[in-house]
Amino acid sequence: MPSRVWFTRSLVPLLLALGCAPPPAALPTPAVAPDAPALPYVVLTGRRAGPTVALVAGVHGGKVAAVRAVESLQRTLGDDLLRGRVILVAPANLAGYRAGLAQISPDDSLNLNRVFPGVVCGDPTERLASRIMREIVANSDYLVDLHGSDGDEAVGRFAYAARPGIEARVDSAALRLATAWGVPTIVWDDAGPRTLETARFLQTAAHLSGVPAITVFEAGSTREDSVATRHFVEGAMALLAELRMVRAPQQATALHADAPQILPRRGVMTAPAAGQWSPRVRPGQAIAAGELLGGFNDVAGAHTEIRSTTAGIVLHQRLPGVTTAGTPLVIIGVRP
Repeated sequence: MPSRVWFTRSLVPLLLALGCAPPPAALPTPAVAPDAPALPYVVLTGRRAGPTVALVAGVHGGKVAAVRAVESLQRTLGDDLLRGRVILVAPANLAGYRAGLAQISPDDSLNLNRVFPGVVCGDPTERLASRIMREIVANSDYLVDLHGSDGDEAVGRFAYAARPGIEARVDSAALRLATAWGVPTIVWDDAGPRTLETARFLQTAAHLSGVPAITVFEAGSTREDSVATRHFVEGAMALLAELRMVRAPQQATALHADAPQILPRRGVMTAPAAGQWSPRVRPGQAIAAGELLGGFNDVAGAHTEIRSTTAGIVLHQRLPGVTTAGTPLVIIGVRP
């Protein structure tokens, strides 16, 4: 049976960058930091030395299909692991997951995937982000953040990978991970943050720390989707096979046989005010610049047509319903 292992590593330069002064001389372990937010994970070790891959699910508590996939791998992967280590984190945002919240934590109403790299002495969610950086990211060679629908959005099959242009080796390794996973669309983003302090997202913070990382979405429009869970497991096994950590299936059935479409960045269309949103597009749909994405009625009854400012592929689409000003309605992978 796999055992639970707690990692620590002294990262004084990172602590100095996190805005917590003065930083401790050494980071506390969970055993001596009872107020640290819980972080459940299992570490599986292969028969030979090799790379360490972190698979993280539940950074948003509503991504239940991804959590189910990582929990499945915790039970089944051990006997198949030929080399290296796999760190299986699920759910990363335990408080949000237990509370049934889609994205925020009940502890402080913060979104974990907007506060990386975290603050050691900050609010609970900021401390959790800092803990993930020092215990998971700092001990990994590669990282995958598993997402999906949280019940108020429909998403397609795609991956985000960063391309800040700081270290070509890390950029190309992230693209390799996304390609190995098997999604049909990859946003290899050249417009994202370029400093760790401004990273916000787990995948971006890992990448800017020198750890190639991707965020993977499997298609769905509900929190618990057995098909999405199966695709997460299959994608993880395909990635581990690419790294020669598990054997490739004898009769591999690629989820997407063609070469992936690689897009340079994403565009986000947001709600102009509080009101009612009615989408007219679906994930995976190709759209032209100026195409109608949906209709929006504000609380005064004024109607606005939401149109795309660019040509591309629909990645996320918020489901019909009432929303607040600034809420993302449609996220588009931009065509070059």
